[in-house]
Amino acid sequence: MADTEDKKSSNGGFSTPLKTDEYTDNRKLWQWESKFPDVAQKAIRFEARVLVTSLVVTLLAAGLFLGLGDAIFEIKIPIGETSPSLFVSCKLLATFFTGCVGGVTFSIKWLVHTAATGKWHLDRRYWRLLVPCVGGVYALVVLTLFDAGLFGRGNGGAGSASTLAPALAFLVGYFSDGVSGLLSNVANAVFGTLEKK
Repeated sequence: MADTEDKKSSNGGFSTPLKTDEYTDNRKLWQWESKFPDVAQKAIRFEARVLVTSLVVTLLAAGLFLGLGDAIFEIKIPIGETSPSLFVSCKLLATFFTGCVGGVTFSIKWLVHTAATGKWHLDRRYWRLLVPCVGGVYALVVLTLFDAGLFGRGNGGAGSASTLAPALAFLVGYFSDGVSGLLSNVANAVFGTLEKK
């Protein structure tokens, strides 16, 4: 009787099924050996090393460019007598790398999840390794759309916008799959769809 009482939730006494295997990955107690063969374990470890290295690099780069703030650097490109200049915005680089941090964090979470549940396979390697770059690009695009006023309030308060931008860039990078659908909707609204043309 005590077991059935434990299974009942506090929402009116209705019983809810317990997820007993949620954190065990369907393994029995003391079953610690990997179910993946050595070749797969080596590939998983390689991906983990690449993603952790990417996390450290993107965190350092994001921190550096966030610290530099709104600075813009001019880089001269030596191409003969007339050297063109390239202007580098620390704000844009900070946004890109913060979006990459979100993408790397998502890729690490996904690698852990797929390895633990037995769904890991090599065919998704490119996806797991390239999501951070996609997250960085999406962060740039979405924050540019915010600044232009297409989403939300636009550039309402400079102080709040500068502190909110890194958090938003991280979220855009982390949820880049969802942002892809959002950007498709925006593109369809602005340019129309093929069926309408």
